Amino acid sequence: MPETPGCVADPPGYSVDAAMARRTPAQFSALRSRREHAQANRLLTRMFREHGARSALVRLHEGLIESLYLEALDIWLAAHELPNRYRNAFGPGDPVGRRNLWPSIQLNLALAPGSSRPRARFVRDREDRIWVAHSGTLGGRQAGVSRTGFLELLGGAQRVTIDDTTEELVILGTFAEPASLLSQLARITHSASQYRDALAAGLSQ
Repeated sequence: MPETPGCVADPPGYSVDAAMARRTPAQFSALRSRREHAQANRLLTRMFREHGARSALVRLHEGLIESLYLEALDIWLAAHELPNRYRNAFGPGDPVGRRNLWPSIQLNLALAPGSSRPRARFVRDREDRIWVAHSGTLGGRQAGVSRTGFLELLGGAQRVTIDDTTEELVILGTFAEPASLLSQLARITHSASQYRDALAAGLSQ
């Protein structure tokens, strides 16, 4: 069946985890220290490695960076440290040998509390599990990109409270359930890529 312009079909290998969505807590707390931030970012790269990701150097605009490619989900992660944040760039496809490699989405994490305000959220629940979420706002200077449009494509966001602040976020999952989290990371990565492609082709608003 042909895809409707502007709509994202789930590629093989991942799906929306409705059961996980129902289990998502409504209350979280922010990470409190530079050490907790570093730990959370290590969990992200470790999860990719433990699920068989292939490591290779790729060229991004910052220079040569290690990428981790998960063939089963057809996504790559390039995680590296910047002066004020951990940059976690995600994109679809095998990144090796590609020119003008650019992420479709980033799930960056501040180097320490308050050092930056990324669009991703790494938060802790009452059971001490670390969760990953995203605001739905895509970076870059591509014309037409909007948070509203991308969230509509993803099926909306969930209202949660982080400490005393209520936000509407796309909850991707917890490191305590890595298969589900990887599935949702793949979904948002491919969705962001298809959304950008649709905008570039004039098929979506």
